[in-house]
Amino acid sequence: MTHLSNQFWTDPRMPYVETRRACMSRICYKAHSHPTFSIGAVDSGKSYFSSYLHTNMEISAGTVVSIPAYLEHSCNPLPNQTWSYQMMHLELNWVKQFFEETVAESFGSQIPELKPEIIHHPKIYQHFSHLNTMLFDSERTILEKEQLLIETLNQIIFPSLQLKYLNDKKNSTNLLSKLLEILLQHDDFISLEQLSRYGGISRYAIIRLFKKNFGLTPHAFQLNMRVNQARELLKKGKAIIHIAYDLGFVDQSHFYRVFKSLTGISPKDYQQHFSRNFIQE
Repeated sequence: MTHLSNQFWTDPRMPYVETRRACMSRICYKAHSHPTFSIGAVDSGKSYFSSYLHTNMEISAGTVVSIPAYLEHSCNPLPNQTWSYQMMHLELNWVKQFFEETVAESFGSQIPELKPEIIHHPKIYQHFSHLNTMLFDSERTILEKEQLLIETLNQIIFPSLQLKYLNDKKNSTNLLSKLLEILLQHDDFISLEQLSRYGGISRYAIIRLFKKNFGLTPHAFQLNMRVNQARELLKKGKAIIHIAYDLGFVDQSHFYRVFKSLTGISPKDYQQHFSRNFIQE
């Protein structure tokens, strides 16, 4: 049975956005990353936000957090407490184009370029919450939803960001790009030894390279990448056992454990959310 504390919304006519609401949740996540530009908000309770760029920071109701693509992070409730939150994922290429058109110069790639931001501003939280409410509203048309998304991002959310860039990483960008291409080309998980040979540097240097840029070890990065690929396949209705096999997991049980540890929900429940008809005429 689907966990009632989790709700998802997406629509094939707006494939660049997915949003989630969780109510009174105790679920804890391992450190993970998304291939999307993500925006989260705390509705009630308190949690700890952390990434390799931050020490643990306590955030509470009304806080909005922006999380750049591919940046390691976690956000979990305080021990023995519950919290409610919203999380929106925006497809990276769509956001890059949006920024070019409206707010700033192009940014974002498979290698993190921006720092996460924690925003304490009632107006921003209220507008973001209203946007999410509209997206979930079955009485609203897709045109209304698209218009409100663009207006809210352009007028409220993005102008509030400070766009603090990470340190210059030109020396590692080419090597990382090469290694990421290799990871995407292989169906199986790639060992440290293989990455070392491909990159022409030591295994320890490979670990340092990934941890410096992503905050994740090479293996953890690959697990995140596979889970994000699985999310898209689950939305399309592909059988879970085939997904586990095609993405190189040891077995279906291994896939289940990893997926739930990084998303807070089982593959089956996630797929059931998206098997419903979210399209409104």
